[in-house]
Amino acid sequence: MLRQPAFGRRLRKLRTAQGLSQTALAGDGMSTGYLSRLESGARQPTERAVAYLAERLGMKPDDFEEPAGGSLAHALTLVASTGSEEAVETLREALAAEQHEAPVLRWQALWQLARHRRLQGDHEGERGYLEELVRLGDEVALTELRVRGLTRLARCLRSLGEISAALDAAVTAHHLARDGALGVEDRATVLLALVSVEAEAGRLPDAR
Repeated sequence: MLRQPAFGRRLRKLRTAQGLSQTALAGDGMSTGYLSRLESGARQPTERAVAYLAERLGMKPDDFEEPAGGSLAHALTLVASTGSEEAVETLREALAAEQHEAPVLRWQALWQLARHRRLQGDHEGERGYLEELVRLGDEVALTELRVRGLTRLARCLRSLGEISAALDAAVTAHHLARDGALGVEDRATVLLALVSVEAEAGRLPDAR
């Protein structure tokens, strides 16, 4: 059963994630005053209200339930502080359930999951997370996130022996880092990745 104030907090999060005002979400089937009271936790939601709001948001009523492992931010904190398999699994479940969460927060979750795969030596698994991470970086259009994602992907692809694709990722990251005037640490990390991939590709003059 959906309880307040958890329902109200989640409703507000889902609404703002889609860029909707209270008026836009309420539409013709609900007053904005009632919606406001739901979000504040002052009113317990009825089944009819939940079904209506779910339809307006393009989701299922069950999506209003908080993930079993807690919020994505909480799951990220657990992984960062413990790094345990249980914490990683909690993060994976939270990410799958929190598709409406802020893109930057999802990017951080993907970064942690990719890192976990890398430490396990599972570069194919790492690649899957990194490719999704790169797409998300392009979506939010933050140069730092795009560069870090592409740099890590280049190293992963190099480990998999996909040198041509690794070179493309490294070159793109290098151009973005240069044009975006990123900090010394980011630019140095990109350059090291580019040099290693160019050497692997047999482009020794370029690597030098």
